Amino acid sequence: MKWLSSLLSVVLVAVSLSPAALAENTDVPAKQASMVKKSEDFKDLKSLPQEEKDKFDALLRDSVFDGVSDTTFGVDDKMNRAQFAKVAAIIFSLPINKALTKSSFTDVRSDDPANGYALPFIEALKAAGLTNGVDEEGKQYNPSGTVTRQELAAFLIRGLKWKEAGVKPSADSTVDDWAKGYITLALENKLMTQVAVGSFGGKVASTRKTLALASFEARRAVQTAATPVTGGAATAASTTLPAGITVLPTSIQLDMDKTSTLSVGDKYYDADGRISTVWQPPVIALKVGGPNNYEFSISQIETLYSNGYIDVSATGGIVLDNPAIGQSSVGLGKIVIKEVTAEGEASISAKLTHVNDVAVTHTTQVKAMRVPASVEVNSKEMVVLAENDQPQSFIFNVKDQYGKLFYAASALDSTPYMINYKLERISGQPSLQSAGGVFSTPWDEQMSDPTDAADPTKHVQTWLLPIEEGGDMNKFLFKTNHMPVGPEGSEYKITATVVNKTTDQEIASAASNLKVYNWKDLDPKMTYEVDVNGTHFAAGKYLFDKKLLSSDNDIDTMNTKYSYYGKEVNIIATDDKNRRIDITKVLKDEANKPISIIQSITPNKKDTVVSAPGVNVADIPVYKMYGVQPTELFDIDVAFYTPGGVKKLPKRQLSVEYAEPSTKAVALKNIALSFNLNTVYEIRKMDGTIEKIKGSDYLASKPYVWDFLRFGDNNGQDLKDESQFFRYFIQSTDQFGYKYQNTSDSKVKDFSNNLDLLKIKVIVDTEDKNPPKWSVKDETLKDKIWIDDQFRIHYEPHAKKADGSFDYSKKNLQSFSIELVSPTLQRSWCNVTLNY
Repeated sequence: MKWLSSLLSVVLVAVSLSPAALAENTDVPAKQASMVKKSEDFKDLKSLPQEEKDKFDALLRDSVFDGVSDTTFGVDDKMNRAQFAKVAAIIFSLPINKALTKSSFTDVRSDDPANGYALPFIEALKAAGLTNGVDEEGKQYNPSGTVTRQELAAFLIRGLKWKEAGVKPSADSTVDDWAKGYITLALENKLMTQVAVGSFGGKVASTRKTLALASFEARRAVQTAATPVTGGAATAASTTLPAGITVLPTSIQLDMDKTSTLSVGDKYYDADGRISTVWQPPVIALKVGGPNNYEFSISQIETLYSNGYIDVSATGGIVLDNPAIGQSSVGLGKIVIKEVTAEGEASISAKLTHVNDVAVTHTTQVKAMRVPASVEVNSKEMVVLAENDQPQSFIFNVKDQYGKLFYAASALDSTPYMINYKLERISGQPSLQSAGGVFSTPWDEQMSDPTDAADPTKHVQTWLLPIEEGGDMNKFLFKTNHMPVGPEGSEYKITATVVNKTTDQEIASAASNLKVYNWKDLDPKMTYEVDVNGTHFAAGKYLFDKKLLSSDNDIDTMNTKYSYYGKEVNIIATDDKNRRIDITKVLKDEANKPISIIQSITPNKKDTVVSAPGVNVADIPVYKMYGVQPTELFDIDVAFYTPGGVKKLPKRQLSVEYAEPSTKAVALKNIALSFNLNTVYEIRKMDGTIEKIKGSDYLASKPYVWDFLRFGDNNGQDLKDESQFFRYFIQSTDQFGYKYQNTSDSKVKDFSNNLDLLKIKVIVDTEDKNPPKWSVKDETLKDKIWIDDQFRIHYEPHAKKADGSFDYSKKNLQSFSIELVSPTLQRSWCNVTLNY
């Protein structure tokens, strides 16, 4: 039969590509044992799972294989039929007549410099009935031809003398009819694996790695006289994998770094019973691998676990969550520790349920329960103005006995640790009020009776609060109540004492001093200085030349539409003790709204700069100055308000420069983004409406890069809130220090023009920091991902449904990286994990 003559013997291919290296090597003399290569000697074997490296070591030790060089095994190289014959003969222990010099095949000759060495091995295969050649007449062997995966499977089965009669043929369309029974047996008995769910890749040429691993399994079957499995569970496991899983896992590892500080009583849930994302819960990362260096994503790991392919357990005081591997947010695809209940030795184990002996265990020492041991304050002294509307704060950080931040007592600890905050007015009038922080209930000193100076209770306020109280964790946040104080000011002492409420024991304490002055009383002791950049960009000329301004000094348009070209001009104030005094929100307009204390900026040369009041990114009133025309060395006078009258300070030797803006630095806010094609995301808009977007439909719409990156906010959460978006997702800085970013007031805005003008490239990183990863190696089968010149993302899965639409459930792209590249080759990345 034609198919019979096309078959070729199997099992492993020992050999470097040179004929000399293919010389007889069935025996290794004892004196040469120390010269035998190991997997660690080959750079392309070092990254393989340990289970696979062990198999390669066995093959190398028995001289079934050599490398293609001293340092390279050649795992991805294709093997020819001559090399294959030699290994097959070794694996199946066939009788070999090494004296043969003439072959029964016309294309096999002993004097062939490339393949002549294989003549006796090829004849051994024919004598054993494992090959009749490649033509109908049986005259041609084709020693330099490749071996397909289905040919490899067929000869493994025939070499093992396993019968295909009665075996249900594979339904795989990538396999020829004559080979389908062999494929079923090869998969059921784990001699080979599929390249993807439902796809064996029958006509794909076998690589050295495929041949090596398959030959190892075949030789083990020969040595153990294994009886073939038919119709077993292996077929179901390899052909009906869960959605989004393309190969079976073969290795598993744990990353236990975060368990080094596990302590009795640790608990990691917020008030709503969800895994806390704030305090870094002890989630144990898993690394799960498959054939051909396949790495499973965190979403795929969760899928494997929920479908029974991974089992995890713990001993000692470690209690795992249920489910033990998280399904969303920070715990996705990771082992989640729910609670730690006992001190001493504990361990966590993970194993693959469908592969014998593939398991890993890590043992750690659980420390004693965390207790508060100290408290620290960020500043020992502060001076504020009574007129200032800007909130100020002292931050008191409580630390445990291990030097880590302490946030709350364990659920296993009945001791109610508290912080006793005390605000003590040493002198002067009451002048403070709360501004949030640890204070859930607002307070104002004016609410108490200030008339009875003899009553000490009027001068002291205390708050006994749980350590975790408030959204700003231990931040004593206050502002002035805008009431005038005496000429000598008001003086305060703020103390935070950690106490054991049960015993009234004071564990640790820290304190700071605060002085509040009227600006008019402190003004004579204050020094003022102009704070402004020395070099400015000729934004007026640039925007006017591009017909974006009516004139080069159109300050109104610049200040509203192109405010990023404005450089802030500020006044720095210090008192007689060189203490910095915040005057950013002191002066107010008639509507009692804070305004900049700067009144005007006057240059001594015409057409140099223009200026106007505005606000900065922190919503603080400032004065902004815009360059007009390129000018060398000019001076400005800055007039600003003080209680003693308007003052004027000069700033000398400024300049305005002009050049086409070009990106000097680029930044992506999110360095990692997990995006799920099967998730229906909900985005709460600023107007309260909710936009629903399914991941696959969204990518099919070819979204802009800056719009797609918003999915990095609240990463792992299906519901995203526009009001909580980062201030930017993409940011570029030009050579003049101006920053361009793609969000404003929490709204994503079109960034095309800026990126184009600033000459930024936005690409899928194919070769630098995080190149894409696929679950297949065949280029023709890979999903496609790219970014076009309009900064839109294109994603096209290789798999399609009957109607021609993309089948995202069979995606093979695991991850890709969005890369921003400046003209100076400065780069920034966001690595995207693509889940289903």
